[in-house]
Amino acid sequence: MKKYLLSFAVLMMGTALFTACDNEDDGPIIKPVDVSNGVFIVGSGNTRANIDGNVSYINYATGAVVSNAFQAANGKSVGKTANYIEQYGNKLYIVVDREATIWVCDKQTLKVVKQISTTDLLGATDGLSPRAAIGHDGNLYFTCYGNSTNGGNGVVAVVDTVNFAKKTTYTVGSYPDGLTIANGSIYVANSDYGNVKKASISKIDLTSGNVATITDDIITNPMQILAVGTDVYYLDYGTYDASWNQTGAGVRKITAAGAVSKVVDGTAFCSDGKTIYTVYAPYGGDGTHYYKYDVATGSKTEWTPADIFSPAVIAADPITGNIFIVSYQQNPETGYAGYALPSYTNQYDAQGKLVKKYEGTATGPISVVFNTGVKYVEE
Repeated sequence: MKKYLLSFAVLMMGTALFTACDNEDDGPIIKPVDVSNGVFIVGSGNTRANIDGNVSYINYATGAVVSNAFQAANGKSVGKTANYIEQYGNKLYIVVDREATIWVCDKQTLKVVKQISTTDLLGATDGLSPRAAIGHDGNLYFTCYGNSTNGGNGVVAVVDTVNFAKKTTYTVGSYPDGLTIANGSIYVANSDYGNVKKASISKIDLTSGNVATITDDIITNPMQILAVGTDVYYLDYGTYDASWNQTGAGVRKITAAGAVSKVVDGTAFCSDGKTIYTVYAPYGGDGTHYYKYDVATGSKTEWTPADIFSPAVIAADPITGNIFIVSYQQNPETGYAGYALPSYTNQYDAQGKLVKKYEGTATGPISVVFNTGVKYVEE
Protein backbone atom coordinates (compact mmCIF):
# COMPACT_ATOMS: atom_id res chain seq x y z
CA MET A 1 0.00 0.00 0.00
CA LYS A 2 2.82 2.43 0.82
CA LYS A 3 4.28 1.85 -2.64
CA TYR A 4 0.99 2.91 -4.27
CA LEU A 5 0.73 5.93 -2.01
CA LEU A 6 4.18 7.08 -3.06
CA SER A 7 3.41 6.50 -6.74
CA PHE A 8 0.34 8.71 -6.73
CA ALA A 9 1.97 11.36 -4.54
CA VAL A 10 4.98 11.59 -6.87
CA LEU A 11 2.78 11.88 -9.95
CA MET A 12 0.71 14.65 -8.44
CA MET A 13 3.82 16.40 -7.14
CA GLY A 14 4.90 16.68 -10.75
CA THR A 15 1.59 18.33 -11.52
CA ALA A 16 2.03 20.81 -8.68
CA LEU A 17 5.49 21.76 -9.91
CA PHE A 18 4.23 22.05 -13.45
CA THR A 19 1.69 24.69 -12.39
CA ALA A 20 4.02 26.66 -10.10
CA CYS A 21 4.87 30.29 -10.86
CA ASP A 22 7.59 32.87 -10.29
CA ASN A 23 6.43 35.30 -7.58
CA GLU A 24 9.40 37.70 -7.50
CA ASP A 25 8.32 41.35 -7.28
CA ASP A 26 10.67 42.60 -10.01
CA GLY A 27 10.34 39.68 -12.40
CA PRO A 28 8.68 39.62 -15.80
CA ILE A 29 4.95 40.13 -16.26
CA ILE A 30 3.12 36.86 -15.90
CA LYS A 31 -0.37 35.85 -16.95
CA PRO A 32 -2.64 32.92 -16.08
CA VAL A 33 -3.20 30.22 -18.68
CA ASP A 34 -5.68 27.38 -18.42
CA VAL A 35 -3.97 23.99 -18.47
CA SER A 36 -4.95 20.34 -18.31
CA ASN A 37 -2.65 17.99 -16.42
CA GLY A 38 -4.36 14.62 -16.60
CA VAL A 39 -7.58 12.70 -16.38
CA PHE A 40 -9.44 10.87 -13.61
CA ILE A 41 -11.51 7.83 -14.65
CA VAL A 42 -14.15 6.36 -12.36
CA GLY A 43 -15.20 2.73 -12.67
CA SER A 44 -18.39 1.34 -11.18
CA GLY A 45 -16.66 -1.98 -10.60
CA ASN A 46 -18.50 -5.24 -11.25
CA THR A 47 -21.00 -6.60 -8.73
CA ARG A 48 -21.05 -10.11 -10.21
CA ALA A 49 -17.30 -10.39 -9.82
CA ASN A 50 -17.42 -8.64 -6.42
CA ILE A 51 -15.26 -5.76 -7.67
CA ASP A 52 -15.78 -2.42 -5.93
CA GLY A 53 -15.88 0.95 -7.59
CA ASN A 54 -12.48 2.41 -8.41
CA VAL A 55 -10.65 5.51 -9.60
CA SER A 56 -7.62 5.62 -11.90
CA TYR A 57 -5.50 8.58 -12.96
CA ILE A 58 -3.55 9.33 -16.15
CA ASN A 59 -0.74 11.87 -15.78
CA TYR A 60 -0.05 13.70 -19.05
CA ALA A 61 3.46 14.81 -18.12
CA THR A 62 4.74 11.32 -17.36
CA GLY A 63 2.34 9.20 -19.38
CA ALA A 64 1.87 6.99 -16.32
CA VAL A 65 -1.36 5.40 -15.08
CA VAL A 66 -2.16 4.98 -11.39
CA SER A 67 -4.77 2.25 -11.03
CA ASN A 68 -6.94 2.18 -7.90
CA ALA A 69 -5.69 5.66 -7.07
CA PHE A 70 -8.41 6.36 -4.49
CA GLN A 71 -7.56 3.21 -2.55
CA ALA A 72 -3.86 3.99 -2.80
CA ALA A 73 -4.35 7.49 -1.38
CA ASN A 74 -6.81 6.55 1.37
CA GLY A 75 -6.19 2.90 2.25
CA LYS A 76 -9.82 1.96 1.63
CA SER A 77 -12.24 1.21 -1.17
CA VAL A 78 -14.32 3.90 -2.83
CA GLY A 79 -17.30 1.57 -2.30
CA LYS A 80 -19.92 -0.27 -4.35
CA THR A 81 -21.02 1.15 -7.69
CA ALA A 82 -19.18 4.44 -8.02
CA ASN A 83 -21.19 6.40 -10.56
CA TYR A 84 -19.80 9.87 -11.25
CA ILE A 85 -16.87 12.24 -10.71
CA GLU A 86 -16.85 16.04 -10.72
CA GLN A 87 -14.03 18.56 -10.33
CA TYR A 88 -14.86 21.90 -8.78
CA GLY A 89 -12.15 24.24 -7.54
CA ASN A 90 -9.41 22.27 -5.81
CA LYS A 91 -11.67 19.35 -4.93
CA LEU A 92 -12.98 16.20 -6.55
CA TYR A 93 -16.43 14.82 -5.79
CA ILE A 94 -16.92 11.08 -6.31
CA VAL A 95 -20.54 9.93 -6.25
CA VAL A 96 -21.12 6.35 -5.06
CA ASP A 97 -24.68 5.16 -5.66
CA ARG A 98 -24.99 2.01 -3.54
CA GLU A 99 -23.11 3.54 -0.61
CA ALA A 100 -25.27 6.71 -0.52
CA THR A 101 -21.96 8.56 -0.38
CA ILE A 102 -20.20 11.47 -2.01
CA TRP A 103 -16.48 11.48 -1.31
CA VAL A 104 -14.92 14.94 -1.22
CA CYS A 105 -11.22 14.66 -2.10
CA ASP A 106 -8.28 16.99 -2.45
CA LYS A 107 -7.62 17.16 -6.19
CA GLN A 108 -3.83 17.04 -5.86
CA THR A 109 -3.59 14.07 -3.50
CA LEU A 110 -6.97 12.31 -3.74
CA LYS A 111 -7.02 12.31 0.06
CA VAL A 112 -10.54 12.35 1.48
CA VAL A 113 -11.53 15.71 2.95
CA LYS A 114 -15.11 14.77 3.77
CA GLN A 115 -17.48 11.84 3.38
CA ILE A 116 -20.99 13.10 2.69
CA SER A 117 -23.61 10.52 3.61
CA THR A 118 -26.56 11.52 1.46
CA THR A 119 -29.02 9.61 3.65
CA ASP A 120 -27.70 11.30 6.80
CA LEU A 121 -27.87 14.67 5.03
CA LEU A 122 -31.27 14.30 3.35
CA GLY A 123 -33.00 11.48 5.20
CA ALA A 124 -33.42 7.79 4.52
CA THR A 125 -35.72 8.34 1.54
CA ASP A 126 -34.58 11.52 -0.22
CA GLY A 127 -30.91 10.54 0.09
CA LEU A 128 -31.25 7.22 -1.74
CA SER A 129 -28.98 6.58 -4.73
CA PRO A 130 -26.95 9.73 -5.41
CA ARG A 131 -26.28 9.82 -9.14
CA ALA A 132 -24.42 12.88 -10.46
CA ALA A 133 -23.09 16.24 -9.29
CA ILE A 134 -22.04 19.67 -10.53
CA GLY A 135 -20.29 22.58 -8.82
CA HIS A 136 -21.46 26.16 -9.26
CA ASP A 137 -21.12 29.46 -7.40
CA GLY A 138 -19.67 27.92 -4.23
CA ASN A 139 -22.21 25.10 -4.10
CA LEU A 140 -22.40 21.45 -5.04
CA TYR A 141 -25.66 20.33 -6.65
CA PHE A 142 -26.38 16.61 -6.86
CA THR A 143 -29.22 14.32 -7.86
CA CYS A 144 -30.71 11.46 -5.83
CA TYR A 145 -33.32 8.93 -6.88
CA GLY A 146 -35.03 9.55 -3.56
CA ASN A 147 -38.70 8.69 -3.55
CA SER A 148 -38.60 7.61 -7.21
CA THR A 149 -38.13 4.04 -5.99
CA ASN A 150 -41.61 4.24 -4.41
CA GLY A 151 -43.34 5.81 -7.40
CA GLY A 152 -42.65 9.40 -6.33
CA ASN A 153 -39.99 11.85 -7.44
CA GLY A 154 -36.30 12.39 -6.94
CA VAL A 155 -34.45 15.42 -5.63
CA VAL A 156 -31.64 17.82 -6.38
CA ALA A 157 -29.82 18.75 -3.18
CA VAL A 158 -27.50 21.70 -2.59
CA VAL A 159 -24.57 21.85 -0.17
CA ASP A 160 -21.93 24.52 0.26
CA THR A 161 -18.39 23.53 -0.66
CA VAL A 162 -16.77 24.80 2.56
CA ASN A 163 -18.72 23.19 5.39
CA PHE A 164 -20.75 20.78 3.20
CA ALA A 165 -23.92 21.75 5.01
CA LYS A 166 -27.28 21.32 3.32
CA LYS A 167 -28.67 24.58 1.93
CA THR A 168 -31.83 23.43 0.17
CA THR A 169 -33.43 20.68 -1.90
CA TYR A 170 -35.63 20.73 -4.99
CA THR A 171 -38.17 18.11 -5.95
CA VAL A 172 -37.63 17.14 -9.59
CA GLY A 173 -38.81 14.21 -11.73
CA SER A 174 -38.69 10.43 -11.73
CA TYR A 175 -35.25 8.86 -11.30
CA PRO A 176 -33.12 11.98 -11.88
CA ASP A 177 -29.63 11.40 -13.20
CA GLY A 178 -27.34 13.88 -14.97
CA LEU A 179 -27.58 17.63 -14.45
CA THR A 180 -26.07 20.77 -15.93
CA ILE A 181 -26.29 24.56 -15.57
CA ALA A 182 -27.24 27.01 -18.33
CA ASN A 183 -29.13 30.30 -18.63
CA GLY A 184 -29.33 30.74 -14.87
CA SER A 185 -31.04 27.38 -14.41
CA ILE A 186 -30.22 23.79 -13.55
CA TYR A 187 -31.41 21.25 -16.09
CA VAL A 188 -31.97 17.71 -14.78
CA ALA A 189 -32.38 14.52 -16.83
CA ASN A 190 -35.21 12.51 -15.26
CA SER A 191 -34.75 9.04 -16.74
CA ASP A 192 -37.86 7.39 -15.23
CA TYR A 193 -35.59 4.32 -15.08
CA GLY A 194 -36.34 3.64 -18.73
CA ASN A 195 -40.09 3.31 -18.15
CA VAL A 196 -40.74 6.20 -20.59
CA LYS A 197 -44.08 7.30 -19.08
CA LYS A 198 -42.65 9.94 -16.71
CA ALA A 199 -39.40 10.76 -18.51
CA SER A 200 -38.76 14.51 -18.48
CA ILE A 201 -36.28 17.34 -18.06
CA SER A 202 -36.61 19.50 -14.93
CA LYS A 203 -35.55 23.15 -15.12
CA ILE A 204 -34.74 24.80 -11.78
CA ASP A 205 -34.58 28.60 -11.85
CA LEU A 206 -31.68 29.46 -9.55
CA THR A 207 -33.05 32.92 -8.81
CA SER A 208 -36.65 32.09 -7.97
CA GLY A 209 -36.28 28.42 -7.05
CA ASN A 210 -39.19 27.52 -9.30
CA VAL A 211 -39.06 24.08 -10.91
CA ALA A 212 -40.55 23.67 -14.40
CA THR A 213 -40.98 20.38 -16.25
CA ILE A 214 -40.15 19.89 -19.92
CA THR A 215 -41.85 16.95 -21.63
CA ASP A 216 -41.90 15.83 -25.24
CA ASP A 217 -42.61 12.63 -27.15
CA ILE A 218 -38.90 12.29 -27.95
CA ILE A 219 -37.90 12.51 -24.26
CA THR A 220 -37.92 8.80 -23.40
CA ASN A 221 -34.91 7.92 -21.23
CA PRO A 222 -32.66 10.94 -20.60
CA MET A 223 -29.44 10.22 -18.73
CA GLN A 224 -26.44 12.51 -19.30
CA ILE A 225 -26.87 16.23 -19.93
CA LEU A 226 -24.53 19.15 -20.63
CA ALA A 227 -24.60 22.80 -21.66
CA VAL A 228 -22.99 24.09 -24.83
CA GLY A 229 -23.42 27.84 -25.05
CA THR A 230 -27.03 28.80 -24.34
CA ASP A 231 -28.35 25.44 -25.47
CA VAL A 232 -28.57 22.20 -23.52
CA TYR A 233 -27.88 18.76 -24.98
CA TYR A 234 -28.82 15.50 -23.34
CA LEU A 235 -28.24 11.84 -24.12
CA ASP A 236 -31.41 9.79 -24.41
CA TYR A 237 -30.98 6.03 -24.15
CA GLY A 238 -34.18 5.49 -26.15
CA THR A 239 -36.30 2.39 -25.63
CA TYR A 240 -35.82 -1.37 -25.38
CA ASP A 241 -38.00 -4.17 -26.69
CA ALA A 242 -38.70 -7.51 -24.97
CA SER A 243 -35.35 -8.84 -26.20
CA TRP A 244 -33.53 -5.71 -24.95
CA ASN A 245 -32.87 -4.41 -28.46
CA GLN A 246 -32.25 -0.68 -28.10
CA THR A 247 -33.75 1.87 -30.49
CA GLY A 248 -33.95 5.66 -30.60
CA ALA A 249 -30.79 6.39 -28.62
CA GLY A 250 -29.25 9.76 -29.38
CA VAL A 251 -28.48 13.31 -28.44
CA ARG A 252 -31.32 15.82 -28.13
CA LYS A 253 -31.06 19.60 -28.11
CA ILE A 254 -33.07 21.84 -25.78
CA THR A 255 -33.07 25.52 -26.72
CA ALA A 256 -33.27 28.33 -24.18
CA ALA A 257 -36.96 28.61 -25.13
CA GLY A 258 -37.53 24.93 -24.28
CA ALA A 259 -37.84 23.44 -27.78
CA VAL A 260 -36.57 19.84 -28.03
CA SER A 261 -35.14 18.24 -31.19
CA LYS A 262 -33.02 15.26 -32.23
CA VAL A 263 -29.53 16.09 -33.48
CA VAL A 264 -27.35 12.95 -33.75
CA ASP A 265 -27.39 9.24 -32.89
CA GLY A 266 -25.46 8.15 -29.82
CA THR A 267 -25.26 5.88 -26.80
CA ALA A 268 -22.43 7.92 -25.20
CA PHE A 269 -21.45 11.54 -25.77
CA CYS A 270 -19.27 14.48 -24.81
CA SER A 271 -18.39 17.97 -26.03
CA ASP A 272 -15.42 20.30 -26.15
CA GLY A 273 -17.74 23.31 -26.30
CA LYS A 274 -17.86 23.46 -30.09
CA THR A 275 -18.34 19.90 -31.25
CA ILE A 276 -20.41 17.06 -29.83
CA TYR A 277 -18.77 13.63 -30.13
CA THR A 278 -20.85 10.49 -29.87
CA VAL A 279 -20.43 6.75 -29.76
CA TYR A 280 -23.39 4.92 -31.24
CA ALA A 281 -23.40 1.26 -30.19
CA PRO A 282 -27.02 0.32 -29.42
CA TYR A 283 -27.63 -2.96 -27.67
CA GLY A 284 -28.67 -5.49 -30.29
CA GLY A 285 -27.48 -3.17 -33.07
CA ASP A 286 -25.30 -3.86 -36.07
CA GLY A 287 -22.00 -2.41 -34.91
CA THR A 288 -20.45 0.78 -33.58
CA HIS A 289 -20.38 4.21 -35.21
CA TYR A 290 -18.72 7.46 -34.12
CA TYR A 291 -20.07 10.89 -35.00
CA LYS A 292 -19.05 14.53 -34.75
CA TYR A 293 -21.78 17.15 -34.60
CA ASP A 294 -20.86 20.82 -35.14
CA VAL A 295 -23.13 22.83 -32.83
CA ALA A 296 -22.67 26.04 -34.84
CA THR A 297 -23.56 24.64 -38.27
CA GLY A 298 -25.57 21.55 -37.37
CA SER A 299 -23.43 19.41 -39.67
CA LYS A 300 -22.70 15.76 -38.83
CA THR A 301 -19.69 13.70 -39.91
CA GLU A 302 -18.64 10.16 -39.11
CA TRP A 303 -15.15 9.14 -38.01
CA THR A 304 -13.45 5.90 -37.02
CA PRO A 305 -11.08 5.99 -34.03
CA ALA A 306 -8.32 3.39 -34.13
CA ASP A 307 -7.98 0.44 -31.75
CA ILE A 308 -11.29 0.42 -29.85
CA PHE A 309 -12.74 -2.96 -28.91
CA SER A 310 -15.86 -2.04 -26.91
CA PRO A 311 -16.30 1.68 -26.05
CA ALA A 312 -17.68 2.60 -22.64
CA VAL A 313 -17.00 6.33 -22.14
CA ILE A 314 -16.04 9.20 -24.44
CA ALA A 315 -14.74 12.52 -23.09
CA ALA A 316 -13.26 15.72 -24.52
CA ASP A 317 -10.48 17.58 -22.74
CA PRO A 318 -11.82 21.17 -22.51
CA ILE A 319 -8.33 22.69 -22.72
CA THR A 320 -6.48 20.61 -25.33
CA GLY A 321 -9.46 19.45 -27.40
CA ASN A 322 -8.14 15.89 -27.28
CA ILE A 323 -10.70 13.10 -27.26
CA PHE A 324 -10.46 10.15 -24.85
CA ILE A 325 -12.29 6.88 -25.35
CA VAL A 326 -12.31 4.37 -22.51
CA SER A 327 -12.81 0.84 -23.81
CA TYR A 328 -13.41 -2.58 -22.34
CA GLN A 329 -10.70 -5.00 -23.33
CA GLN A 330 -11.49 -8.30 -24.96
CA ASN A 331 -11.88 -11.22 -22.60
CA PRO A 332 -9.45 -13.83 -24.00
CA GLU A 333 -11.62 -16.70 -22.73
CA THR A 334 -14.94 -15.57 -24.22
CA GLY A 335 -13.96 -13.21 -27.02
CA TYR A 336 -16.47 -10.67 -25.68
CA ALA A 337 -15.99 -7.49 -23.67
CA GLY A 338 -14.30 -8.16 -20.34
CA TYR A 339 -16.57 -6.26 -17.97
CA ALA A 340 -14.65 -7.49 -14.92
CA LEU A 341 -11.25 -6.60 -16.41
CA PRO A 342 -9.43 -3.26 -16.26
CA SER A 343 -10.24 -1.03 -19.22
CA TYR A 344 -7.80 0.78 -21.49
CA THR A 345 -7.99 4.40 -22.59
CA ASN A 346 -7.06 5.87 -25.96
CA GLN A 347 -6.19 9.52 -26.50
CA TYR A 348 -6.89 11.12 -29.90
CA ASP A 349 -6.14 14.60 -31.18
CA ALA A 350 -8.91 16.87 -32.46
CA GLN A 351 -8.47 15.40 -35.95
CA GLY A 352 -9.07 11.88 -34.64
CA LYS A 353 -5.47 10.62 -34.83
CA LEU A 354 -4.41 8.20 -32.09
CA VAL A 355 -1.92 9.92 -29.76
CA LYS A 356 -1.41 7.38 -26.99
CA LYS A 357 -2.89 4.23 -25.46
CA TYR A 358 -3.04 3.82 -21.68
CA GLU A 359 -3.42 0.34 -20.24
CA GLY A 360 -4.86 -0.63 -16.87
CA THR A 361 -7.49 2.04 -16.33
CA ALA A 362 -10.76 1.74 -14.43
CA THR A 363 -12.81 -1.47 -14.14
CA GLY A 364 -16.40 -0.84 -15.24
CA PRO A 365 -15.59 2.66 -16.61
CA ILE A 366 -18.49 5.08 -16.26
CA SER A 367 -17.33 8.67 -15.72
CA VAL A 368 -14.35 10.90 -16.58
CA VAL A 369 -13.18 14.32 -15.42
CA PHE A 370 -10.07 16.25 -16.42
CA ASN A 371 -7.50 17.62 -13.99
CA THR A 372 -7.61 21.24 -15.13
CA GLY A 373 -6.10 24.28 -13.49
CA VAL A 374 -4.11 27.45 -14.07
CA LYS A 375 -0.46 27.83 -14.99
CA TYR A 376 1.34 31.19 -14.79
CA VAL A 377 3.63 32.04 -17.71
CA GLU A 378 5.67 35.02 -18.85
CA GLU A 379 3.78 37.33 -21.14
